Amino acid sequence: MMLSLLGIAGHFKNLCFVLLVVSTPMLLNGCSDERTSQIDWQLPLAAPNDPHGASANQMLPQWAELAVGSAELVLLQKDTARLFAVKLESGLEVDFQDMHFRLLGLANGLRMKSGSYIDDKNVYNPAAFVEVSREGRQIYRGWLYQEFPELFGPDMENWKLWLRGLVISQKDEPHDEVVSETTGTRP
Repeated sequence: MMLSLLGIAGHFKNLCFVLLVVSTPMLLNGCSDERTSQIDWQLPLAAPNDPHGASANQMLPQWAELAVGSAELVLLQKDTARLFAVKLESGLEVDFQDMHFRLLGLANGLRMKSGSYIDDKNVYNPAAFVEVSREGRQIYRGWLYQEFPELFGPDMENWKLWLRGLVISQKDEPHDEVVSETTGTRP
């Protein structure tokens, strides 16, 4: 009885070995036959066109160009972690290190509506339109937002730039001449 069990076990062992030998090429062939196919959801997505983004040449609205005031920029030198402040005034140009800065426009409440920028008095979103160049080559021309310093702005090799604050001066509006109450004549 013991011999018959050993015989059956031997046949079973041989049968398993034969099945393994026969099925191995099929298993290996099945693994190597993987085809690379693109599935729609695997396709790389293109980034949408961001009108606020750090493109090198954004358009300046005329109303922003007419705003007069100042803006304070902060520059972080990445390799030393030192902070520098640069004060810009409307109509003036400032050189700092090897960079050239110009303040071109200001807004207290910048927002977009129907694809164009507007200065909305009901929105708190201070922004300055600046131009930054180095060695005569424009690096950035666009909006810097006080409330979103990390989201928008130029990508510069060793510098990070953001807007700390701005002041928009009120333009002198023409005043009607005041009539003196006591004499009835103009002063």
